[in-house]
Amino acid sequence: MQRKQLILSIAALTIGSVVCTNALVKAQNNTSPRDNPPTTIKVNCRNPQTQFDMNLCASESARTADRQLNLAYQKAIAKFKGTPQENQLATAQSAWIKFRDADCAFERDRFKGGSIAPMVYAGCVTRLTQQRTKELESYLTEGGL
Repeated sequence: MQRKQLILSIAALTIGSVVCTNALVKAQNNTSPRDNPPTTIKVNCRNPQTQFDMNLCASESARTADRQLNLAYQKAIAKFKGTPQENQLATAQSAWIKFRDADCAFERDRFKGGSIAPMVYAGCVTRLTQQRTKELESYLTEGGL
């Protein structure tokens, strides 16, 4: 009877371990840098020393770029409030976000499984988001572009 309990306990632990591991991997693969809450780990992003540090710094840069984008978008959408361009801008912004996320996922997945993949994704998000922020800011001036 003890042997049967031992086998059942080992089986339960193994299954639990596999389930937890799969959940962690799935959660990691389904998030982007901007989805993750700010971390309390302190890293010198002027001189990161490890790949973990570089990934963390790249993620923070992506979050900063995303905050700047949101501010520019709010100003632009306010400028066009009540006009046909308001809906056009909202539609364009939604499509652009889908493009950015898909394009950066492609860029990241060229390094799938590598420790550099999160940094590649965050760098792509930062670069494209900064470009889009400049475009939105240009809409605030007379004539747009």
